[in-house]
Amino acid sequence: MEKIMETIKAWLKKRSVAIFLAQIGIYLMVCATWCVVLYFTEHDPMVAIATARTNAVMFFLLLIVFMANFYVLVPYLYEDKSKLRRWLFWVVEFILIFLLNHDLFWPHGIEKLETTMHLHYYQFSIIWLVLNYVVAIAAISVRYFIHQSDLRKQLLEEKQRNAEAELAWLKNQLNPHFLFNTLNNISSLTQIDADEAQNSIGELSDLLRYALYETQQKEVLLCGEIAFMENYISLMALRCDKNVKITTHFDAPDTARTIAPMLFLSPIENAFKHGVSTGKPSFIDISLTEENGVLVFSCQNSNHPKDGCDRSGSGIGTENMRKRLELMYARRYEMNQKVEQGVYKLCIKINVKNVSST
Repeated sequence: MEKIMETIKAWLKKRSVAIFLAQIGIYLMVCATWCVVLYFTEHDPMVAIATARTNAVMFFLLLIVFMANFYVLVPYLYEDKSKLRRWLFWVVEFILIFLLNHDLFWPHGIEKLETTMHLHYYQFSIIWLVLNYVVAIAAISVRYFIHQSDLRKQLLEEKQRNAEAELAWLKNQLNPHFLFNTLNNISSLTQIDADEAQNSIGELSDLLRYALYETQQKEVLLCGEIAFMENYISLMALRCDKNVKITTHFDAPDTARTIAPMLFLSPIENAFKHGVSTGKPSFIDISLTEENGVLVFSCQNSNHPKDGCDRSGSGIGTENMRKRLELMYARRYEMNQKVEQGVYKLCIKINVKNVSST
């Protein structure tokens, strides 16, 4: 009894109620349509009423066959992977149809049936039995399509959950990476200018506050992100020599525009890591602009790799940025990077037009 109640509760929670009402609605619609047809084609009112009553009973029997299969036989026998249950399904199906249509197997009242249906008894019997099995197959098909629809919905939800989990993981990868590099910068600065290092600690505090608290949402205001990048570049520039030329250009007129937090941090870090040399002239040029709903981030820097495998555009940071772009701006971004004549060039374009913030 408890199991039956749980089944009823599960049935009520799902869309089976809507399907049940749809079945009743289809039954009433078919009966009403048949009555209208009889009204215009049958001249004898008594015959029309008898035929309508008979057809209503027949359609109701088909409805019972459909419901018995849809709610009981198909889910508990046919959908089971056991071959024995599959065979049992067809046996029970035959018994159900036999019990509901036992008059077909004992032909009494043939004359009445022929009068109301205008069909030879045996022709009608074959058609009627085939129609019963067609209804049973229809129940199997409907449940199959509903199951496939539910499965696609579950897969979509699972994919969404995985994407959100991966985004959170990538963001957690950024914060330690950012903190490690910044602390290294301040450590180097303490050996050059202690007072300036103290001021830099205050700036670092602001940066960490933004990185740890303001970036918990999926997207942040673009103006806040620009302020973060400007402060970060200013902090990174403290350890650079005079032979390093650093230029920036940020122009985003839409103050309500949003973007994924710390999205461009990795190329900025790489620019200072690979674009600065103590003995050679170096430059870093970073810009972020908006043109007709398209954000354009550009980073160019002199390329001074530490070794053959350590070069701009490679590493965990760049790969994480690429994954975040794919997860959040799939089919809405372009990313191009190349090293040309000793200069690393990166350009990222993101279509943010008509995209609501979250």
